[in-house]
Amino acid sequence: MLRTGVVAGPVSGIKYETPSCSGLTNERGEFQYRDGERVAFLLGETAIGTLMGAPRVNLTQMVSRVDGSPHKLKDPGLTNIARLVFTLDREGARDHGTRIPAEVHDIIGDRPLDFRRDIAFAGREDDEIQAFTEDPVVVSLLADLNSAGVFENRTPRQLCSPAAARNELRRNAMGIRRFRDVKIPLSNGSHLYADVFRPAEDGEHPVIMGCGVYGKAFNHHSICDDADLEAHEQMEDEYFHGNADGLPWENHETVNTAVWVPNGYTVIRVDGPGSGKSPGTLAPWGIATAEAYKDAIEWAGEQPWSNGNVGLWGMSYLAVTQHAVASLQPAHLKAMVAIGTDIDLYEQVAYNGGILNEEFFPHWYRNGLVPAVCGELNAVDFLKTMRDNPFKDSDPEAIFGPRAEVFMSPDMSGVTVPLWAVAATTHVSHLHQLGSSETYLGTPTPHKKLDFWEDWLVKSYAEESVADHVAFFDHWLKGIDNGIMDKPPIRLEIRTGKGASYIQEEEEWPIARTRYTKWFFDAAPSDWSGDGVRGDFLRMSPTPPSEEARASYSAEVRLADAALGPESLRGDAESTATDPRTTGVSFISDPVTEDHVLAGYGSVKLWVSADSQDMDIYVSLRVIDEKNREVDYSGPTTMGLKTAHYPLAKGWLKASHRKLDLARSTEYAPKHTHLKADHAPLNEGEVVPVEIELIPHTGVVRKGHRIRIDIQPYDGQGHGTHHAYDPSYHTGTTNTLHTGPDHTAHVQLPVVPRQSQR
Repeated sequence: MLRTGVVAGPVSGIKYETPSCSGLTNERGEFQYRDGERVAFLLGETAIGTLMGAPRVNLTQMVSRVDGSPHKLKDPGLTNIARLVFTLDREGARDHGTRIPAEVHDIIGDRPLDFRRDIAFAGREDDEIQAFTEDPVVVSLLADLNSAGVFENRTPRQLCSPAAARNELRRNAMGIRRFRDVKIPLSNGSHLYADVFRPAEDGEHPVIMGCGVYGKAFNHHSICDDADLEAHEQMEDEYFHGNADGLPWENHETVNTAVWVPNGYTVIRVDGPGSGKSPGTLAPWGIATAEAYKDAIEWAGEQPWSNGNVGLWGMSYLAVTQHAVASLQPAHLKAMVAIGTDIDLYEQVAYNGGILNEEFFPHWYRNGLVPAVCGELNAVDFLKTMRDNPFKDSDPEAIFGPRAEVFMSPDMSGVTVPLWAVAATTHVSHLHQLGSSETYLGTPTPHKKLDFWEDWLVKSYAEESVADHVAFFDHWLKGIDNGIMDKPPIRLEIRTGKGASYIQEEEEWPIARTRYTKWFFDAAPSDWSGDGVRGDFLRMSPTPPSEEARASYSAEVRLADAALGPESLRGDAESTATDPRTTGVSFISDPVTEDHVLAGYGSVKLWVSADSQDMDIYVSLRVIDEKNREVDYSGPTTMGLKTAHYPLAKGWLKASHRKLDLARSTEYAPKHTHLKADHAPLNEGEVVPVEIELIPHTGVVRKGHRIRIDIQPYDGQGHGTHHAYDPSYHTGTTNTLHTGPDHTAHVQLPVVPRQSQR
């Protein structure tokens, strides 16, 4: 029986022969064969490989040594075959498949092409590849092809590089078709550029999309010229053959095509306005970017290869932007997975507790993440805009409003798109940990989930997590009833120290059975002289103190410490940073008499005064074990950081921003207005109450361990939360804490009755 097969890519114009059929593969890469026939594929008169006829084949199956194995793509013979085949593409773009002009075969003729010159080179890949490159037969063939004018681009054609050839081989073998620099039209008359990765088989498939500023090329950045293209081909090849650079992803904080496309999804990576080759002004968090993102979603949902359903998956910035576009309610957006996200750009990113977060945005530039721009950068000055607008209502049209031009905090009240939010509890988590929880609570969709993870970089790409997210999108984008939404919506990784943890599932967040337990501060000295950092610890107990007391500390921090950037926060031998725990004062509890599982929001109430007009208050929750060592809840560090002694939870507040927002405050979390009209500088000697939110966290305080609370004027510690230091109320000034019957101060922690440990 006559059958039709396809050479993946597709590869059209390649010669094939069977005992009963022969010809050139057509524009769809199709060839004819009969059951049981072995097919030979040729360039000119030279056979490049054979295989049994099948509905879908690829070049990796044509070399018996490789036999289709994705782990053997560095076979020199296969690499050289692929280099020549892909070089013969009429356009030379290595996208949209490989289209070999028919006349190429006459030019090749019976030249003795030798793809593996000498078996003595076995195991010496570079030698074999170089030998093929320099082979006089290959050199003369390329010269003849170029002079014959068979290629559309008249630039002299050179052999495809080994890295580029192997990347295309891999995509072909996995059923992935890549289309680079696809133009997406926008409703304002402009356009964006995207890379589209589609399943090779015909049909309509759902879309997983990300739109951002990191660059859509492999890893990140943009491809602006041939040199950029080759550099990223090299990175991609190395990632799949050893990954010496330790990359967790194919492209910065987006899904991996090698996983998702074979699962029946089209993956689209879009360069937002002003990034890559996309025209426009770079305003990463502005309404114009959100509107362009909406247009891209609607475009993807209307393509003939799309089933009309678009899902968004992304981490950090690529999670934050999901909520901005969701607030515009694109019709084709059907589900979102947002890992490490934020929804209120004032409180959760720009001004933590009213204190300027001056690290996060410059951190992008220092680490080369953005701008990924081809040509001259055209960007809004979002750093200046942020610094010039210290209040939440400074200029709603430009900053922090629901349709702001620079920093958009979206209105989520009408968003019903299914959401899976993920909060990370590692040492980098304080950048997005609060935002992920608040996003879950602030999105009114009835279909939502929340995870707390220990290590977001590793876990986001782990097999178990990917399987969960594929199932989530299968349910919402493919209509598969797989039970994923029947599982408990809350999944918490409860940290026990040094990277160990267990999973606890819940039906609601915050957990309804939580006991919000208070430990009261007493500014009288403690008799504990603990971990060698400082001996002046103050008391903390389950009962309020009976006498008034006060504790004063210097608000001044050495400028060398206050100006630290991320490089100085690594805790390595070259760091000149002092231990962040040596400023301010610390309260310490007696050993707890039973295990305490903490899961949720905490808070601190203080009575404070200062001899200046303001004070920055940093709160850290730490745990000290029975040997007077701090318990490390971060465990193995990630993202190249080596930050030591990172607290279990943190909180921040500028005292002049102490006005509570009664409409948003709860029994477990005080919220502040941060409005200009509510700004309240301190009067010298005036004692005022302040309430500070501790961001949601998880952890076990073991029986016999002590709870420690640090109150500091500055801690200089964190990733993405390195705050500004204003010497006008730090230099030469003193802050004071007041405790006692008239100034009841405490920390409130979320103690949850423990479930069965897994």
